[in-house]
Amino acid sequence: MRLEKRILPAIGHIKLAKLQPHHLVEFYNNLREGGLRLDTYYTATTTLIEQFENISLQDIAKISGLALKTVRSIQKGNRTRQEIAEKVCAVLDSNIKKLFTCDDDKTLSTKSVREHHAIISSILTTAFKWNIISNNPAARVDLGKKVRYKPAYYDIEQVTTMFTALESEPLRYQAMIYLTVDTGMRMGEVAGLHWTDIDLEKGIVTVNKQRQYVPGFGTLEKAHKTESGVRTITLSGTVTAMLRQYRNSQIEELLGLGEPWKVDNLVFVHEDGTPIHPNLPYKWFTAFLERHNLQKITYHQLRHTNASLLIAAGTDVVTLSGRLGHGDKNITLNTYSHIIKNKEEKAANSMDAYYSQLTPAMNEERIIKML
Repeated sequence: MRLEKRILPAIGHIKLAKLQPHHLVEFYNNLREGGLRLDTYYTATTTLIEQFENISLQDIAKISGLALKTVRSIQKGNRTRQEIAEKVCAVLDSNIKKLFTCDDDKTLSTKSVREHHAIISSILTTAFKWNIISNNPAARVDLGKKVRYKPAYYDIEQVTTMFTALESEPLRYQAMIYLTVDTGMRMGEVAGLHWTDIDLEKGIVTVNKQRQYVPGFGTLEKAHKTESGVRTITLSGTVTAMLRQYRNSQIEELLGLGEPWKVDNLVFVHEDGTPIHPNLPYKWFTAFLERHNLQKITYHQLRHTNASLLIAAGTDVVTLSGRLGHGDKNITLNTYSHIIKNKEEKAANSMDAYYSQLTPAMNEERIIKML
């Protein structure tokens, strides 16, 4: 997609033999400006909302070929993709700029720019090996030093403070946050968890799917793409007990309703059994931190918090990588290298503390031997 949508339209007209480093530098600079993201979304303007009041949504859906749910989502002010916005505009015979606002002012990340460079460099390297070009201009482009990503996370003191604040919150959210800190599961994995995935007797949870919200399509539940993503994680006794308590409270709510739940077997649902929105954990957690005046981190950074706690506890990289669902332990090493380095430095400090506790006689004997 990057090749077809950005690279070829920008530099595809330049013959390989004439391609120079300055062409690539100019292209990368353009990427850093707004308006070039492929994940640009569109939101209905007041003009479109007013038109919706006079036109049947069913007719728009039928003529455009879109689902009625999608058209209603646009009417409510939710974002949608360009191709969907264009279909609505075609039905109403109007310009997209009149009926939708676009968030195309967002810029590409440094990582994304480097990914474009990697694609170009790979193509030009092959062309050089095949003697199509005499040199590789991508090799002469300096993108600057790559900054290693350092994920934010809570330390043990901050986690303790957070858990204290959680005591006043509903049990479902207590269980959700404790489970995430305990296992490092991703938000979509938590939202897609079924009770059949949890063995409360053995204290284990099997992660094999995730629920995600895709604009224009709604909520989707899908299996993991890689074998490493499917994993079984051992739960702590504390979280196992909390999940058992939460399960019992769900059963009581079910009996109180006097009717079957709308959705069966999902772990995290509303009081009536309907599934939570896949993005609810993020929204609730953000509001929770604000209510209790806690340092702001994202829900995903609870996953990094789990990793930091396990590293501090001495968990080896292979075990940690398996629990997190990484396909390669090097991903774990690269992501958490700074945490591992800090732990290594603390180990050296621990040795210094040990040496300082040596008896004066032992220290004196050591100094004499050194002389």
